[in-house]
Amino acid sequence: MHHKFYLSLLLAVAVLFSSCTSDDSAPSIDYSIKSDDHLKILSQYDNGWIKEAKHVESEDLPIHEVTYHENGFIKSAKVYNFYQDRELYMEVRRDEQNRPLWSRYYTPEGDVWFETAYENGLVSEKIVYSELGTSIHTYTNGEITSIEFISTNGLDKSITSYDLETGTKNVKITKNSEVILEQEFNDQDDFGSGILTSNHAPKANPFNEPQNGYLTIGTSFKHSPIWQFNANPKDDVIGYRKYAGLHPPASKFAVQHAVNFEMYQSIIEQYPYTEDQVLILGYKENEGNAAIIDVSRDERLAIDAERLENPDLFALKYGDQYVNKIHYGKNLIVVGALRNIPTHVTGIEQVNKIAEKRMNDILSGSNLVSDHEMEILDKVWFEVKLFSTFKNQRNGIVLEDTDDYQEALDEFIAADPEIIQFEYAKFEHLVQ
Repeated sequence: MHHKFYLSLLLAVAVLFSSCTSDDSAPSIDYSIKSDDHLKILSQYDNGWIKEAKHVESEDLPIHEVTYHENGFIKSAKVYNFYQDRELYMEVRRDEQNRPLWSRYYTPEGDVWFETAYENGLVSEKIVYSELGTSIHTYTNGEITSIEFISTNGLDKSITSYDLETGTKNVKITKNSEVILEQEFNDQDDFGSGILTSNHAPKANPFNEPQNGYLTIGTSFKHSPIWQFNANPKDDVIGYRKYAGLHPPASKFAVQHAVNFEMYQSIIEQYPYTEDQVLILGYKENEGNAAIIDVSRDERLAIDAERLENPDLFALKYGDQYVNKIHYGKNLIVVGALRNIPTHVTGIEQVNKIAEKRMNDILSGSNLVSDHEMEILDKVWFEVKLFSTFKNQRNGIVLEDTDDYQEALDEFIAADPEIIQFEYAKFEHLVQ
């Protein structure tokens, strides 16, 4: 009886040992990064991470071209339009600390549409080009201080200067080198303020203290981290300026947002493309909004008559649209991005699963990722970053653990609601 027991025990141990031996001898997962039909690696660092690469489709037409710093941050990137003839669409440059240096966005014809210069990681200047003229947006410590519009004839100009301390703005309009309007406004942008949408250049306000009504909404929306194929949060954010009848073009990014919306521009320039997918968590809160509700019929007719009498002069003074509604609230995005992921599908699946668990650990304080899994995740570049509409969070806060997330979230929650969108109406529809 004892003999049979020991035989059974030995058999069980033998089976267990055999099983362990079989697992140990199983083929190891390949975490290397190699060229394939869509990813062309031009050079790599000693650790195998990508130094230069491009993504292509059929006939080797480029989708993205990228160079990395050795630490995994983007050094340069070119993005080509997905929906037309693969013309160059966006180009960015960043330093080894992941701070932006400059960026350019292009028209389908290959001309620069708008370009941004940065200083110490903050935007210092944006220049927007169009057939009507050029507008130069100047910033101080990342805050807009003036916008100068120069028409194509070089004689017609407008300059809007913002006083950040008093919250006022001054608008000066020059036609044929003669000042035709100069006015100070109590608010930087208010109901009725005009804008030239082609160049995103603010103008004067033709209204005489339009009345508005505030409506409390008090709604919010939040979703858990979900995988997306690119870091394009246009569905999770509220564009800072929403123009009437103008929709983002069929392109990779909603670049109309990028001209005026520093948070959105920061996200798409840090993640201009993705090697596989990204984790996105979005939170929107609509605290309330206000809209113009009382402008007399006579005033509307007078403004429309001035517009019809001399449309070019009217556009120079007041633009083509005006602020009709202002939305107040908060907006927050968390991005978890992967780079230098392995080429083999098994390696990709494994890394993605660990990255998702890691992001949940950071956001919820759980402890789902084992030490062994962290060793695997360390083979790739993975970063979790929080962005919001508040100034010190626009360029993103790196989240290493739950304490980082809670600290950034507490600051976000404690902050007062702010303007998250100006909604515009067309002057031509002022009289219906």
